[in-house]
Amino acid sequence: MKILTLISSGLNRPDINKLLQEEAADRMPRISLYQRELNSDMLDERFLQTIPKWRKIIYKFLPIVLQQVIEAYIICHKYDLVVTWAERLAYPFAFLLKITNRRVPHITLNSWISNPKKSKFLKLTISHIDKILLWSSVQKNFALNHLKIPESKIEFIRKFADQKFFRPIERETDLICAVGSEMRDYPTLVEALRGTDIPCHIAAGLTRGKLYNTVKALYDIKELPPNITIGPKYYYELRELYARSRFVVVPILPTDTDNGLTCILESMAMGKAVICSRTVGQVDVIQDGITGIYVPVQDPLALREAIIYLWNNPEIAKKMGLAGRRYLEEHHTFEQFIESMRTIIEKVIMEHKQRKNNL
Repeated sequence: MKILTLISSGLNRPDINKLLQEEAADRMPRISLYQRELNSDMLDERFLQTIPKWRKIIYKFLPIVLQQVIEAYIICHKYDLVVTWAERLAYPFAFLLKITNRRVPHITLNSWISNPKKSKFLKLTISHIDKILLWSSVQKNFALNHLKIPESKIEFIRKFADQKFFRPIERETDLICAVGSEMRDYPTLVEALRGTDIPCHIAAGLTRGKLYNTVKALYDIKELPPNITIGPKYYYELRELYARSRFVVVPILPTDTDNGLTCILESMAMGKAVICSRTVGQVDVIQDGITGIYVPVQDPLALREAIIYLWNNPEIAKKMGLAGRRYLEEHHTFEQFIESMRTIIEKVIMEHKQRKNNL
């Protein structure tokens, strides 16, 4: 079995040799595990640097996403199945298959299909997507109940953290932290911490070369409290930040997606309690009062109360963190995700072969 995975990872990601060195040195998560275990070529931005020169000349006039999609279309005959990681890659690829009447085993990992524009494009291209894998049960329900997509095409899949890289590490917990960019409500966090003496580092910056408006709003705050610092962290620096944090705060703007889930799972893997905004979409992981605390969206007073409570009760924070680590080990490890993917991939490939034999 050989698969092709379309994914956006940015040109800052190390090449495979450097990646393996960094993983072996325990400086970054085992990103290559997916590639090795599922025998996948990764068609990311760096992959485009290896293609024939004549295609590079043509592609330079196109956005990178379209470059990836067209390249996948050209080479997908070499593979048993194509995985598209995100809607912006999935739907253009499926559309290209549709207008050329070409059948290729294709599954996609999606996070926000309730977005009106994405919903329209999904309905247009669903005929050339075999399985839509969704990180969120809310999004799965939307697909079934609103878009009326057949249940056979929809699957809820648990997101993961590399539990071997992000693991409990004994450190003095002398601060708290917040991590991430998408749909973050950092102004509310700043107001919640204003006037307290609780140190907090917000690990946020450019994401794949882009500064999200949610992060820009943080940098635009003119009078940042002295107990708050800001700046991105590399993987091993981020792990150290988690280790030093008594707990982790994930302030999220109103959304029906799973925004914040990567940070939540990494925090749980590190054995840290999580304070999170109770959005419509963030419902599948945190157990309120057991592995973390939910607070109302955009409520600095409620957030301040939760922060002060866990800061002043480190044993409760530690108990929640240990419960979170157990939950992650049971449901959200990297290996569990890969095995789920393997099962789905093998089933889709088999179904394609059966349909082909019946023609």
